[in-house]
Amino acid sequence: MPSTPRVIARAGVAVALAAGVVAGAGVAPAQAAVSQSYLNAYEVRVVKAINAQRVSHHLKPLSYTSCPDRYAERLATQLRTKSTLTHQALLPIMKACSANRASENIARANLPARSLVALWMRSPGHRANILDPKVNQIGVGTQCASQCTTVTDFIRR
Repeated sequence: MPSTPRVIARAGVAVALAAGVVAGAGVAPAQAAVSQSYLNAYEVRVVKAINAQRVSHHLKPLSYTSCPDRYAERLATQLRTKSTLTHQALLPIMKACSANRASENIARANLPARSLVALWMRSPGHRANILDPKVNQIGVGTQCASQCTTVTDFIRR
């Protein structure tokens, strides 16, 4: 039985939780053994959906780069089987990526990329991160267990 996604905001950054969302066509799979190529393609679709939102708000699209991607991938892997979602410290990302700004969105849901971004756009904290005109790069990590956990790390370099 589907349930309504819950959105929790904290310290200017929001965490979206969608519990019990029923999978359908085009949805990120919930199996632990999903292929890495599928996850990579899903992550690219997340970036495209985020950039579509940015362009529709007259902002420049973000570049998908390896430095924030490493941190997003690592956190998604750590959170994959945990019962709660927690943000990582952003200062190490800023230092390692030579960035002067960083933010992060986290979601756990089995949703198509566009629907996931639409969920984030309904949350003030997520929306602020996506539409921040001061960021110019993004990394995305997705890992699946019973549901998929997606992490987006935004930076300004």
